[in-house]
Amino acid sequence: MRNSENPCRWNLPKKKIVLDTTICIDLFHGHLLKKTTELPYEFLLADVIVEELINPPGEVFIHSGFSISQIGEEAIGEIFRLRAHYPKPSTNDLFALLLAKINSCPLVTGDDALRKAANEEGVPVNGLLWFLDRLVQHKILTAKEAAGALKEILAQGSWLPKKECEARLKKWSG
Repeated sequence: MRNSENPCRWNLPKKKIVLDTTICIDLFHGHLLKKTTELPYEFLLADVIVEELINPPGEVFIHSGFSISQIGEEAIGEIFRLRAHYPKPSTNDLFALLLAKINSCPLVTGDDALRKAANEEGVPVNGLLWFLDRLVQHKILTAKEAAGALKEILAQGSWLPKKECEARLKKWSG
């Protein structure tokens, strides 16, 4: 397969990636929901996160092609363990962590406390800038479009690492 070919067109199984609440909001603010689903990944959202989202409403993610997953009752004890061990992330974000752990897949988060918990639990973790890099790498966004999306996300008050954002903006702006 050539590098420019999209494995999605071959109906190969997609690698799963779990998103937390902050990433969902950032993707919405960057007008990236439809573009995101063009990546060769299956994006999973914990059902509690979809229910939690008001602005944007969780249904926007369902209509955009994100997959919604429910944690079974047998895993609720694990949520209590995570809550006792990691008091800073929200309970809903701990559902995202557990969903990533159950599916043996990475978690994409913008929450530092959740990132630390994921690292301690052995769950690979990435952030929004990784996400934008993938959109450019897969030629779903041009560098200029990625810079515009990042500026829009930052304008909405997202807490992203300043130096890394400045470096991306410089790189993508030419």
